[in-house]
Amino acid sequence: MNVEMEGESHQVYIKSNPKEMILFLSFFLLILFAPAIENLAFLPLSLNINNMLLVGVLAYLFFKQMLNPISLYQKEYLLLLLLFLLLGMGVLGNVESGLGSTKGMILDSWSILKCFLAYFVGRLAFRATVLSTNITRIQHMSRFILSGLFLLLLVNLVIPIWPSTEYRMGITTQYLIFPHATYLSAASFFCMVLLGLKDVRHNILFLLMGAILIFFAARNKGLIFVAIFFFLLILMTFLEKKNIKFMYLIGPASILLLLFWNVIESRLLSSETSARSLLFQGGFKIAERFKPLGSGLGTYGSGSSVSEYSPIYDWLQFYKTYGFTRDNPQFLNDSYVAMLIGQFGYLGMVIFAGIVIIFLLLISKKRGNVQLFILILFLYSMTSIVTELYLTTNLGVLAFFLMGVAMNETDENLNVEKGSGWRVR
Repeated sequence: MNVEMEGESHQVYIKSNPKEMILFLSFFLLILFAPAIENLAFLPLSLNINNMLLVGVLAYLFFKQMLNPISLYQKEYLLLLLLFLLLGMGVLGNVESGLGSTKGMILDSWSILKCFLAYFVGRLAFRATVLSTNITRIQHMSRFILSGLFLLLLVNLVIPIWPSTEYRMGITTQYLIFPHATYLSAASFFCMVLLGLKDVRHNILFLLMGAILIFFAARNKGLIFVAIFFFLLILMTFLEKKNIKFMYLIGPASILLLLFWNVIESRLLSSETSARSLLFQGGFKIAERFKPLGSGLGTYGSGSSVSEYSPIYDWLQFYKTYGFTRDNPQFLNDSYVAMLIGQFGYLGMVIFAGIVIIFLLLISKKRGNVQLFILILFLYSMTSIVTELYLTTNLGVLAFFLMGVAMNETDENLNVEKGSGWRVR
């Protein structure tokens, strides 16, 4: 990035890198629409776009770092240390329990690591400020995606091209081109967050389109975060682009926790019929039996543990529960947090809490729209891990990739006043 200040006009010239812009947009679009592409009938079932793309970019970055290394923040080195410590504990726990396979350990290591590796892809592959130098193009793309999905929604409401038999909140859940409503909700949300980076008042119509798409996707989490997103936008306006102090969030978070505690307690901790609650209860039983390490990688709550039907499920007698059986294990990997509790035990949860704190400390150093952008993505991700394996999916990869890209930004680049002569050339 090349920034020049000229005289009293304070004109800011930001030079855009076309190759970097193309790489960013390609990565973003491929990861965002990976579930829709992979759902196409004529493609091979083994196709996994986010894994293939991430491995390719990581290989490129490895060799690039060997030739021209870039230093990370000290906290990011600590983050890597905690991540590999967590995985090391998972391997040790697996060996101690004797329940998981080598294949399961490798697959789980990758699924846990990949979202964090995507963060470093964003940090290292885009050394310049790719968001600010290409913000107009990026927001045009977001408007186009939201407009296209909104048009498909209107068509589908009249002529059900993508029919659905699922009903939530009194309406028919909409999937459109995606295999699940969660992906439609998340795609809309990512575009809305990008539109919130700059000139929000010019994007109100498209933000409303995104909110309507999320409403018809009928995902509670999406609706909650639409409300949080608009709340933070208003808060940022009152703060005049300064830092959001995390103490400002403690009050609203505490109120939400108190309001929904009965729901949390009944659905996640004590229910005898909720699949997710049974997963959490099983996780705590495992953590208690195999304390302090847990049962180890590849043993509980993950895709690999389900495909091999881990012996831990027989010990928990999950074969008696619908959706937990060998023939129908659809609910066995329904929560990232439950997986963490079972596989890594209490000590692993402490380490994961340390990882979360490091991210919050990194976010606290940013300011204005950049901080808002990273914070809302991080909160969305951390909330999602309670109810799904979010961080192992393309959505977790994309969220952390965008966070990594935004860490290279300064808020001044995205908040130059219209009259100051800002332009991209």
